[in-house]
Amino acid sequence: MQQELLNTTFSEKEHEEALSLNDGLMAKIHHSRDPHYCSSEPFRISSYAIILVTKGKMHLKINFVEHILNQRDILLIFPHAVYEIKDNSDVSFISIHFNKSYLKNKGVFFNSGNAYRMFQNDSTYKFSLSKEEYTFIYYDMLALHKKLNVPKDTPQIKNIVHNSFLELLYDLFLIKNKQKDPLPFAHDSKTELTNRFLSLVSENFKQEKRVIYYANCLRITPRHLSQVVKQVTDRTAGEIIDEMVIREAKLLLTSHVMNISEVAMELRFSNSSFFGKYFKKQTGITPSEYKLSNNIAV
Repeated sequence: MQQELLNTTFSEKEHEEALSLNDGLMAKIHHSRDPHYCSSEPFRISSYAIILVTKGKMHLKINFVEHILNQRDILLIFPHAVYEIKDNSDVSFISIHFNKSYLKNKGVFFNSGNAYRMFQNDSTYKFSLSKEEYTFIYYDMLALHKKLNVPKDTPQIKNIVHNSFLELLYDLFLIKNKQKDPLPFAHDSKTELTNRFLSLVSENFKQEKRVIYYANCLRITPRHLSQVVKQVTDRTAGEIIDEMVIREAKLLLTSHVMNISEVAMELRFSNSSFFGKYFKKQTGITPSEYKLSNNIAV
């Protein structure tokens, strides 16, 4: 029952189901005064998203670090991070959501390793648009939103929608390229290996925390895996596994749905004592101390 409540609160199941119904691509227009505005509780989604603030100021936490987005700011969200939208009394934004399957089916690739490195260095990937740039991106997103609401039996609508999506991506790419800070699009052997590793870890880190397990899955040596991952992300394979475990532990502890023993069990530690030592080694504080300092009721 407790795990079911946690999943209901944090997994955004309805969001994922809506994505599936829309072939993995979805657009939303949000206003903070709407009755169905985003939940204020921490949540995690498995999709990518592009958020453009069209009015006001957005306060949010990403992986438990606070950030502020102003009008004309754009945020690129990557899968599996933990988000929490704070008090936003008067803010509006547009969001475009797309999952890995949609990208793969359409032949579009994100460099997940580069994205991971950016998230570790700055916890988020956001930038501000000039008035002219904002106009381009704003109307790209509105156009995509409109086309996604065209009846699905309209001839060629999937191709029309996809071309509109690509136009948005390439306009963003051109803007960032002009700023000498390119968006994380790439596809080579090292980034492909790192992407596969990150995907495997996100799916299996609760059960498997050993680098050798992932190396065996990828049919390479642990040493080679860590060397490649380090080159792409600035982190070793072991450090990435530890970071994903700790991020999940913080989410479970923050929810207050589970006690520390149950969190240890959920993360497949042999007992709460071993989990406590592991958590303190990684964070500098005990699970109890973290739980007390992050009191968010559900």
